[in-house]
Amino acid sequence: MAGQAELIKEIENLPSKYYSEVFDFVEYLRQKVQKEQDEDIDAYKAMAADSERELEANEWCNAYFGPACSK
Repeated sequence: MAGQAELIKEIENLPSKYYSEVFDFVEYLRQKVQKEQDEDIDAYKAMAADSERELEANEWCNAYFGPACSK
């Protein structure tokens, strides 16, 4: 896997006419990361909103670890 220094060196060795394509690809990757993060957040929200699943998880945790003490 290429490190940051190697990546920068490869970009610097490109003819400048290709810089805009590199920028476009970097923007594509940023959008891809943002979409993945948004999907993860949506999945966590959906999971937390599933009260039946939360109840089952709570029952499982209590059975396995014992009830949590609230003081």
